Amino acid sequence: MRLYSAARLADDTIATDAYGTDTIKVQYDALSYAKIDGVAVKKRAISTAPDVTMPARGAITIDGQTYLVGHGAPDYWKGATIRVNYVIQGVDGLASLTSITGDLVGTTPLTAYAALVFSKYVPEADVSGKYPPQYQVFLDGAEPAPADSLIRLNGVLYLVKESYLSNSGLRIALVNAIDTPARETATFNSSMYDPITDSRVDTPTSVEVLRVKWQEHFRYLTKASETYERGDQQVFVLKSVTPKPSDNLTLSDGVWRVLSAQDEGTLWSLHVRRA
Repeated sequence: MRLYSAARLADDTIATDAYGTDTIKVQYDALSYAKIDGVAVKKRAISTAPDVTMPARGAITIDGQTYLVGHGAPDYWKGATIRVNYVIQGVDGLASLTSITGDLVGTTPLTAYAALVFSKYVPEADVSGKYPPQYQVFLDGAEPAPADSLIRLNGVLYLVKESYLSNSGLRIALVNAIDTPARETATFNSSMYDPITDSRVDTPTSVEVLRVKWQEHFRYLTKASETYERGDQQVFVLKSVTPKPSDNLTLSDGVWRVLSAQDEGTLWSLHVRRA
């Protein structure tokens, strides 16, 4: 018991629940800079007494910096737990988590602390010589970030490609930044043929859309599917409209023709090309 009590003597750092006001006492361990790499600069380590419970949403603030907390690793002495060690990840801000449908409808997004870390460069050899970056977004393990959902962090909108629960207990989402303009109000022109006048009549409707590069979200259903070409885009629109080939979308940068529409449950995913 003397060792158990001695191990608590250095618990003199106050950590506050980042989403509330509750506090716990931790030992903030020194970081060995010889062991870190470029993407680990915001990683730190803490330890606590075994009876200390971490905040429910896994985020703490120490001296103004907020950290995500993963699984704890216990230290034992003669079969009893005397300390619990944690690796913590410094966050880059409060992110908004939502679905594409929720974003288009205007549903209030879930907010959660997140860390943004560079992952790799992804070549775009089929359309340009650029190498846009791909990122990892770290979240508490209980936060939702399924594929094709959206994360907005520090003013940038990201599309989640996939996410998984890492061994550390944190959720890691692989994301791509969406080019601007991404969200806008478009004019959807439904074209109908009038046999009496032998002409086509357009019915304009204002719709909220999210647009991404076609490489971000495409699927060939059959061999007869329209082949994607350079410059094509994928546009998400709510089912308040029923698009069909030959309809047009007027976006901020011109008129786009609908080539095909895929059913995404609450959405249409439109393959569009400049008219």
